[in-house]
Amino acid sequence: MARIEESDAVKALRREVTRRRFLQLMMGGGAALVARCAPAPPPEPTPTTAPPPPGATPTPVPPTPTPAAVAGTGTFIYSGGQDIPTLDPRDRGDYSINCMMRAVYDSLWWQEGWPPKLSPNVCTHYEVSDDVREWIFHLDDRAVFHDGTPLTADAVEWTLKGILEFQRPRAANILPVMDEDSIEVVDDYTLRIVLTTPFADLPWLLGYQGQTFIANPEEVMAHESNGDKGETWLLENAAGSGPFKIKRWEPGTVYELEAVEDYWRGWPAEGRLDGVIWRIIRDSAERRMALLAGEIDAADTVAADDLSLIDDNPGTHTEVNAGFLSFYIRMNNQKEPFTDVNFRKFMAHAFDYEGFVATQGGPQLAPLLTGCLPDGVPGHDPSVQPVYRQDLEKAREYLDKTEWADGGFDLDFVYVTGLPFEEAMGTMLAEPLAQFGITLNLVPKVWPDMVAMSTFPDTGADTICIADDLGPVAAQWMRYEYYSKFWDKPEGGSFESASFYKNPDFDALLEQAEGTADEEERLALVKDMQRLVMEDIPSIMVYTIPNMLGFSDRVKGYDYTGYIALDFWPLRIEEA
Repeated sequence: MARIEESDAVKALRREVTRRRFLQLMMGGGAALVARCAPAPPPEPTPTTAPPPPGATPTPVPPTPTPAAVAGTGTFIYSGGQDIPTLDPRDRGDYSINCMMRAVYDSLWWQEGWPPKLSPNVCTHYEVSDDVREWIFHLDDRAVFHDGTPLTADAVEWTLKGILEFQRPRAANILPVMDEDSIEVVDDYTLRIVLTTPFADLPWLLGYQGQTFIANPEEVMAHESNGDKGETWLLENAAGSGPFKIKRWEPGTVYELEAVEDYWRGWPAEGRLDGVIWRIIRDSAERRMALLAGEIDAADTVAADDLSLIDDNPGTHTEVNAGFLSFYIRMNNQKEPFTDVNFRKFMAHAFDYEGFVATQGGPQLAPLLTGCLPDGVPGHDPSVQPVYRQDLEKAREYLDKTEWADGGFDLDFVYVTGLPFEEAMGTMLAEPLAQFGITLNLVPKVWPDMVAMSTFPDTGADTICIADDLGPVAAQWMRYEYYSKFWDKPEGGSFESASFYKNPDFDALLEQAEGTADEEERLALVKDMQRLVMEDIPSIMVYTIPNMLGFSDRVKGYDYTGYIALDFWPLRIEEA
């Protein structure tokens, strides 16, 4: 059965329900899911209080590494439907990129557990000034890249400055609070960052989902071609210091890693993997069948209907954990008819929220969003904003205020091929739209194509299903998803901003919030931003999905990282 910890409240609830109903409740995320051995993250510090260094609160995961040699236990075969288009830490991230980067690179911190917290990796500790502008990071002097080069503050500086210079999606995290002049190497293992504006959550900006993967500048620049600073080489190669290195790279088919036996942090004493094979299987049902047949050891993005099939099968089980991964239907606000806020409100009232939830096993497995931020993000407050649910009478009222009231046209809905829950989302929008004379075409695409088309409004889809997991800092959600300067620039934006929302009042509020060190003032601004977004409704806010993985019972050592990307380091294979 699904392996999930229980709170006292859930234990009491368990006495009142059947075992099967209990599993359904526990798999739902939200209030029913509780911490996997990790305390709640501390509140954001005030401007006169330095946040505690990472690791000050004990983190029970991952296991303690041993410096002694650890024998390999076998190769772990993982299957996902998403490719890995780059291994450049200066470029962008999504769950497949971040998962593979966590394997081949090290970061300043790792994110662990739920609710998520940071544990030290290359950064052992730090100091911060009372005004949260000056930060001094101390690095682990044991860290070495795969070619034997020491990982020093120079490499961290080079990586951060590269992120800022490239101004790709990863830069959106740090551009508001630092520039290249902010970063200074003090000595080989000490780095100083002086922010351009106070920001108390800097460790989360640099650590959530391993945001700052540290590359070996010498190795990258040795492969520079035509002034690209190694970017082309990093499409299929890595220059990291992590526990694995690349063995085989066949985009669209299979990606293979081999363990670094003398990895500088060591390995769990219980055992380690010899390697990892990431096998592309686009369709979730095919991934489930491969798992049940013993062809793979893990399947990601398991469909709700497949949970019981996997749990009831001898030799396999599921892991279901709460998270921030939230699904939205982005409407292209720069393309008609979505330029009209009344049409967007029509869409938001037309979508069949309850019908969609029913296709996903009910509200415990598919809790609906109550705003533009998921539950659990500090500052989320559904009381300050309208919450949209299906109301076809209201939908008609808003449609009649537009020039498209008579229907008679087509729109496209783009979603990831092979993901039935995304297809179901499209169906629950297509059916009510048909009642208004509007045809919604369901268009499946592979994820890299969806990312590429979401760079600019002109190439953006009419509507597109996008999932985001931007962590416990509200400003991050607001910047990536709704800040116009994130996408309205020569190099364009990324999939998070595929609604291409533009409201100068919102932009000003975000900039004010990011420059405010006082927590109470910052959260008040977050509420104002939520109100604006929900009144303008640039996207249809759908639901938060628990992270659902299927495993072979021979896989041991799994620790939940707090988001969808798996950590391969603690895993081992134990045959029955």
